[in-house]
Amino acid sequence: MVLCPDLKGTKHLNPGRMMKTLKTFISAILISLLAMSAQADVNRVERFTDAEVKKVLRDEGYGSVRIIEEGEIRFKAAGNIYVLYNHDDGDLHLYFGSTGLKLNYEDMNEWNRTTRLSRAYLDNDMDIALETDLLSNAGLTQEMIKAMIQVFVETSVPRFITFAQDNDKN
Repeated sequence: MVLCPDLKGTKHLNPGRMMKTLKTFISAILISLLAMSAQADVNRVERFTDAEVKKVLRDEGYGSVRIIEEGEIRFKAAGNIYVLYNHDDGDLHLYFGSTGLKLNYEDMNEWNRTTRLSRAYLDNDMDIALETDLLSNAGLTQEMIKAMIQVFVETSVPRFITFAQDNDKN
């Protein structure tokens, strides 16, 4: 059926019926979207406890997972040690540091200028460090935590190590 008013050989739809059908369709879409949003919000929390974060890490297969002190969870992945900081406001902050490679501030600026999803710096001992954050403003889910850790551990840190080795001043 062609929906073109006043053209020969076409059928006309009742505008009232067409509007009712459109409203019903839009209502069904909105109800579906609200239902999906409500389901996602069921698992969303403002903050995870250290024990809950530790469980997420263990469930994902990371090694040597332990709570160092309140708000600090240490774990190993691919031979590297990481510390995940669980802040009072619910934000999560993931840290990787390394010694033995000498870089300068220009190198750190280059990394930060050209790379997303992490930031690099030289710590007080001039050792390299890389961090990323997961902000809790809109709430957190376990899936968000898993994704942040996976991207950092499997992508950001390996790229950063390669970058550091390529730019090592030793």
